[in-house]
Amino acid sequence: MIRIRGLIKATNYVKSQIQEGIQPSEVASLQKYVRDTLQTVEGICQEAQTSPLKLPTRSQRAYLYLKNIDWQNLPQSSPNSKPSTAKSPHTLHLKNVVKQQNNLHQQIQELPPKYTAQQFKSLHQTFLDFVESIEAICQKNQVSPAVLATPSRKAYAWMKFLCDRHYLQRHIETVQTLQTLVQQVSQTQQQDISKIAIALTHSQNLYKYRHLHSGHHQLQLNEGFIGADESILAAVVRGSLQGKNAEDQHKIRYFTTTEECTEILLELDLIAEVKAENPQGCFHDLEGLFERLNQEYFADKMPKPRLTWNQILTHRKLGHYEPSRDRIVMSQTLDQSHVPSMVVEFVLYHELLHKHHGAKWVNGKCRVHTPEFRRDEQRFRHYQQAQAWLKQLPVSIML
Repeated sequence: MIRIRGLIKATNYVKSQIQEGIQPSEVASLQKYVRDTLQTVEGICQEAQTSPLKLPTRSQRAYLYLKNIDWQNLPQSSPNSKPSTAKSPHTLHLKNVVKQQNNLHQQIQELPPKYTAQQFKSLHQTFLDFVESIEAICQKNQVSPAVLATPSRKAYAWMKFLCDRHYLQRHIETVQTLQTLVQQVSQTQQQDISKIAIALTHSQNLYKYRHLHSGHHQLQLNEGFIGADESILAAVVRGSLQGKNAEDQHKIRYFTTTEECTEILLELDLIAEVKAENPQGCFHDLEGLFERLNQEYFADKMPKPRLTWNQILTHRKLGHYEPSRDRIVMSQTLDQSHVPSMVVEFVLYHELLHKHHGAKWVNGKCRVHTPEFRRDEQRFRHYQQAQAWLKQLPVSIML
């Protein structure tokens, strides 16, 4: 798998220009920039004997965004408006955020197997306090956590995610299961690998095992593994301590495509990536659609969640409901002139059903698309038409 530097940055630049509105005199220049970028990407892929659709996920999303720009229906800025001179928010650097995260990892690792309710309450409050302090600093600087430097932003998103008591509970259980599995494997090893720090965190890697110093090691897993059962975690431990094998790797890769894992990864991504909550898109207004859906399907009794369009490129996920923030984030893939209103309405309705039905945890796995959910989903008046339209998209879509 090849990586193309600068593609995501170029795409975000184009996206910001389109969102601000394009004057007719500027379209040709932007179009040439996009065309040159696409030609460069396709040329690199051709030399590597691969396809842009086989790039890493974020690069693939960026390529598809540029490829599918509707040049005939760009939002226009006023001809008399002056070019924006406002600078994009600067990166905010905070000290000790990652250090605080490491301290929290240590506290979780040191919890006894049968920890008390008071110990859990104290740990949970520590998460709340750290998040509150970070948000207070951002508020003082009149910025959102989205402008934090990348390590701090990821650490903040991880802390914010685990402010949800249920997620924190699952996180602790997963760490303790991993500790038990590591002890079992270490007993069969010739070398001393008993001093292993275990951390579940918000990272790009699925998992990583490394030697630190004088007999100390670290096993770091992506936070998405809090939804995994013991057999998946055992495969990760074996792959880290005993070497990878095809069967375990297949099992791990399959898990990362499941709903339990992808829901968590997307929620972590969205926590600090939505720069400003704005329900009014360039072509579709989420508030207006919500009012119509609420009246027709929920007897006008559903409290309105926070509604916004995302600021990151999405590939498979067109919408997402975040229970801990009571927020629905919709993909800007849908905020285009050629997307029928009934399709946007259907995706929003789908996410409202997540708010209505909630999630059910069965045998440690999160179930959100229950039979009751699917029954209500099919009540949507244009269900068949919306599903048929979504199936025509050039990417695999997950709802």
